[in-house]
Amino acid sequence: MIKKAPPAAVVLAALLGLVACTNPTGKSWAISYEVTGSGTASGITYSQSVDRYQDDSTQHQLTGPLGLPWKQDVIISAGRDASVTATPTGNVTLTCRILLDKQKELAKATSPAPGKPVTCSKTTDD
Repeated sequence: MIKKAPPAAVVLAALLGLVACTNPTGKSWAISYEVTGSGTASGITYSQSVDRYQDDSTQHQLTGPLGLPWKQDVIISAGRDASVTATPTGNVTLTCRILLDKQKELAKATSPAPGKPVTCSKTTDD
């Protein structure tokens, strides 16, 4: 039986996929961001990896008013920063948390004063 070589387009696509993959093992972390407090948030910014096979991460910016509590589940590539910042609407105090697998607390912070933003950040393990 004679085997045919794969079409050039298939070979090229496979090679481009290997070049574009900056995290070939797919090692990443399931992260949950939480923001709590009374009232609403006027803005929340958080980081998220594009996908588990890319080391790049993007910043997402949400504008409010955003109801609290607020939660978001994301993927963060190993060795990258997980971060969330929330700005309160009005003169209230907010708290943020970063959780691993929705259970283990990696970071927690409270606004330094009423009306001030709160930031939580943690670099994930490699």
